[in-house]
Amino acid sequence: MRAKTNISQLIDRINPDKLQYNTEIIKILSDKTILAWILKYAVEEFMNCGIEVIRECIEGTPEIHTRKVLPGKTPESITGMNTADLVLDEGESYFDIYFYAYPPDGEKTKIIINVEAQNKYDEKYDIVTRAIFYCARMISAQHGTEFVNSNYQDIIKVYSIWICPNAPKRVEYTITSHKIVKKDICGEVPDEDYYDLLEVIIIRLGKDKNRTKGNRLHGLLSTLLSAKINVSDKKEILKQEFGIQTTVEVEGGLRTMCNLADEIEEDGIAKGRAEGMLETLVSLVLKGSITKEEAAQTAGMNAKEFDEVLAKVQK
Repeated sequence: MRAKTNISQLIDRINPDKLQYNTEIIKILSDKTILAWILKYAVEEFMNCGIEVIRECIEGTPEIHTRKVLPGKTPESITGMNTADLVLDEGESYFDIYFYAYPPDGEKTKIIINVEAQNKYDEKYDIVTRAIFYCARMISAQHGTEFVNSNYQDIIKVYSIWICPNAPKRVEYTITSHKIVKKDICGEVPDEDYYDLLEVIIIRLGKDKNRTKGNRLHGLLSTLLSAKINVSDKKEILKQEFGIQTTVEVEGGLRTMCNLADEIEEDGIAKGRAEGMLETLVSLVLKGSITKEEAAQTAGMNAKEFDEVLAKVQK
C-alpha cells in the first residue's frame, strides 16, 4: 500500500503569528517524505533504497522540539522521547527532530536519528563539535533503556544530521560525514562493527539556494527553502522533478516561509533607508549645515539619542 505524504497537512497548522524561519524549516523537514530523501543521500544504511521504502522504515511520527538533552540525567524511557540538553551559555535547548528508523536489510537493529536546521553557519562554536555532543547524549541516554549494566554491545547507532541553508561559498553544496574509524597502529586486527555507533552528517546549501548545484538532495532542499520561489511554483517543481505530492501541512509551511521572506525583505529596505537618512543627517551636522536638534527632530529621536549616534560616528 502506497503511504500518503504528510507535506500538505503540515502547512495549515503553522501559526502565522510565529513567523520564524527556523521553526517553519523544521516543520517542513519533519515530513516523512522529506526525511526519506535526507536519509537516502546522507545515511549509508538507506542509500540503496527507494524513497517509499525508506518512508516505511521511519517509525511513527517524528518528534519536533519535545526531546531535551540534559547532561547528567538519563530519561526514564527512551520511547517517551523526553530528554533534555543544557549547553553552557545557551540555556535549555531541544533536539529539532528526533526519530527511529529501521534499515530494510534487517542486518542491524533500529537507528536513532536527529535532524537539525542551522540557519547561522558561523557560530561561536563549531557545528561538528556540537553535533558530536548531541550524538554523545543520544548514546548516554540509552543506558537503562536500550542497554543495561555493562552490555555496551547493545548500544544503538545514532546519527545527528545538520542542514545548513546559508553556508558560505567555500563549503556550499557539500555533504560531509564525521564518524569513528579504526586505524591499526601496530599489527592488524580484523575489523569489527561495534565501534560504528555515531555519525555526524553536515548538509550545506548556498545562500542563493541554487537548485542546480550539488546533488539531488541539495536540489530538493534548495527548492523547499528558497525565498524566491513562490508556493505554487514550488509545488510544481516538487511534483515534476522529485515526484513529491505536497500535503496541506507542508504547503502551509512553504507559504509561511515565503510570507516571512517578503516581510524581512521589506523590513530590510525600510531599515536601509532609515540608516541612510541617519548617515546623511550626521554628515550635515558635522558639516555645520544643520543643528543637532534639527537632525534629531528629523530622525524622530530626542537629543540624547542623536548624541549617542553622533558619538559612535566620531569615535
